[in-house]
Amino acid sequence: MKALLKQSLDAEDVTLQQIGKPEPGPNEVVVKVHFAGICGTDMKIYDGHYHAYKTPLVLGHEFSGQVVAIGADVEGLEIGTNVVARTIYSSCGKCESCMKGRENLCAEKTRIGFDHDGVFAEYVRVHKDQVHILPKEIDLISASLIEPFTVVVHALNPITIKPSDVVLVIGPGPIGLMSVLLAKAYGATVVVAGLIQDKQRQELALKLGADMVLFSDYENSDSALLNLTDGEGPHVVLECSGTSEGVNQGLKLCRRGGHYVQIGTRSTPINVDFMKIAYKEIIVTGGIGHTKIDWENAIRIVQEKKVDFSPLIQNFYKLEDWKEAFQAIQNKEQAKVLFKL
Repeated sequence: MKALLKQSLDAEDVTLQQIGKPEPGPNEVVVKVHFAGICGTDMKIYDGHYHAYKTPLVLGHEFSGQVVAIGADVEGLEIGTNVVARTIYSSCGKCESCMKGRENLCAEKTRIGFDHDGVFAEYVRVHKDQVHILPKEIDLISASLIEPFTVVVHALNPITIKPSDVVLVIGPGPIGLMSVLLAKAYGATVVVAGLIQDKQRQELALKLGADMVLFSDYENSDSALLNLTDGEGPHVVLECSGTSEGVNQGLKLCRRGGHYVQIGTRSTPINVDFMKIAYKEIIVTGGIGHTKIDWENAIRIVQEKKVDFSPLIQNFYKLEDWKEAFQAIQNKEQAKVLFKL
């Protein structure tokens, strides 16, 4: 089968190869990949900025597909069933995080596309416990975006967004745009902050329901948001850029007693004026990855048509055109880039 492999920890050491089709072991299934999305973390692995993975490695962890082979001791799954699968292949099941259902924080977790071969291939082997059967209301294209959506669902778990709230989303990348969708589903007024170079994505944010967009590299760009909130600032800040500028802008603008959520990530430290948290009594939480309950909730939200991912997808790429697809990510040409296999 065709597969996109990262050969070593060296930057850009990626090749398209023919490798053997996986076979399911006990408690495993093999899924024919139909659509696979490129994540920012995939690009970090490609660039050599994320080293916590094995090599050689089939990249990718966002996907949808159909079950084509079933191993021993697997019940409740049939060949031909449309499915998605959580990124986490296994966790220790014994640590405090696992015991609390927070397997995303398990120090011993393993993940497809990181520690196990991923989904930038014609087929992928996954554990039965990873698999979620898709309701008939969710098509395979939309389903391939459920994984990044669960990141947003997970990050917003500790807070309550009310229809009376003003929510500031910083960073109009894929996660930021999905944050717009979820915040609007909760009925909030949503403002999106980006840069002039993000103009296309800011226009898309408006199509997705954002009430206002700001360009942070304009002078006094925050004034419209402050006017909207009578000078108080947003009730909730969802920081999705993972940049120093975004983090400090969010803490500066968040209102007294407001809630700041760090969703965007980076691999280097950020200098933060931490005293703003104390002086304004800002509630700060962070979110990384997702859990089984997040997937169940995300699938239900999509099934009930509370969000619509279709505006995020402008094009599909063949696996053979992976260089062009990766370039589209690097140039921020599209909101979400998908392989169609």
